[in-house]
Amino acid sequence: MVKKSWFAVGAIALLLGVGGIAAFSQSQAQGDQRRLVESQIPVPSQAIAAEVYRTPTCGCCGAWVHHAEANGFTFTDNIQPDITAIKEQFGITPELASCHTTIANGYVFEGHIPAADIQRFLANPPADVLGLTVPGMPIGSPGMEAGDRQQPYQVLALHEDGTTSVFQEYPGN
Repeated sequence: MVKKSWFAVGAIALLLGVGGIAAFSQSQAQGDQRRLVESQIPVPSQAIAAEVYRTPTCGCCGAWVHHAEANGFTFTDNIQPDITAIKEQFGITPELASCHTTIANGYVFEGHIPAADIQRFLANPPADVLGLTVPGMPIGSPGMEAGDRQQPYQVLALHEDGTTSVFQEYPGN
């Protein structure tokens, strides 16, 4: 009877261990897949210098900065209690706003924009566009990762006349 109990305990421990390893492996695979996709973004041969404006209490802004730095950006980090003035200076209305504002090469980049989109924009900026924005804080955008969840979202081009157009679209899952 004692041998059967120890056998049962051992079998349960083995199953839990295998399940834990499988869950860990799946989690690692998802992380590896994100890193693989991120590593496929061509990193510019020369770093892109930018200024980011963010509040001291926003953790997702720091995660976005890390994403951009891993993809060829260097930052002057301006942590301020209120970044409304910088948003207004660059024409970011409340409907187009997010939690942080970045300035690079004289253009404005608002929110959780994938680094590849900023790089593509800077490589060939449209004549009448002030920059790009991802309004709000969509789950699954850079800095807003939540496992494998992703809300659909759009990267919008900000035109000089105050209108927007879709620069890039990301489907949800």
